[in-house]
Amino acid sequence: MLKIFRTAIIVALAAFILFPMLYTFSLSFFQGLDFTDSYAHFLPSSFSLRNYILASSDRYFPRYALNSLITAFLTASIRLVITTLSAFAFTHLEFRGRKAIFILLTATLFIPSDAILFENYTTIAKAGMLDTYQGIILPSLFSASSLLFMIGGFSSYDRDVYDAARLDGAGDIRYMSSILIHLTTAVSATIFIQTFIASFGSYLWPLLVTNRPRMRTVQVGITMLGFAVDGETGAQFASIIMITLPFVILLQILRRRVMNAIDIKEDNFR
Repeated sequence: MLKIFRTAIIVALAAFILFPMLYTFSLSFFQGLDFTDSYAHFLPSSFSLRNYILASSDRYFPRYALNSLITAFLTASIRLVITTLSAFAFTHLEFRGRKAIFILLTATLFIPSDAILFENYTTIAKAGMLDTYQGIILPSLFSASSLLFMIGGFSSYDRDVYDAARLDGAGDIRYMSSILIHLTTAVSATIFIQTFIASFGSYLWPLLVTNRPRMRTVQVGITMLGFAVDGETGAQFASIIMITLPFVILLQILRRRVMNAIDIKEDNFR
């Protein structure tokens, strides 16, 4: 009886989570009259790829998607490199001021990003990096939460492994690239995915630092395509489905790594 109850709860939660996604996918096929009907319905009156063709036919839409993919990939990759090197320094190296620096870095967790939005914009503007990829990605290259997560992954392995590698003649870079990173690929994959999704879905910051249409990201550009104003609501939902595909593909590729990272994180808190 308990097993049936648990299964029912899981099915209910899955339906609760999947319904908005499935309904959005269905809405992407709706035509104008489907949205103005007096009664609600889940399926469109007829299936047609018109909305997807209309969404992809905008001359700037591919550019919006490309900008988002480039900025998200660069942000995730550079943050992962910075986080890995920083975590290695804090867990394996001894240097003056290590604790003080660590406290200062973790203290940034308590600073809301909106509180430094104006300062970040002023800095980027004075540096002449408006309407550039650098201006979009620079404020997101470091994350204290990612650093703590990576430190937890590095700390889960005994220091004897590091000492043995040093005795065999391996330097810090070789040990980190050949041994430590391979042992913590699950953590690295999780940080990469979280950063990629957060950067791809960012709206406010790209809106502030981009003025030219060719430099706008997809989250900003999709609101400027004019589908809602023109009554092409179905095309707007189609564009939403299209920009969701990179997340689905990325999660499918790295799904096993993410599950392993979750297991590691649970073990660290036991």
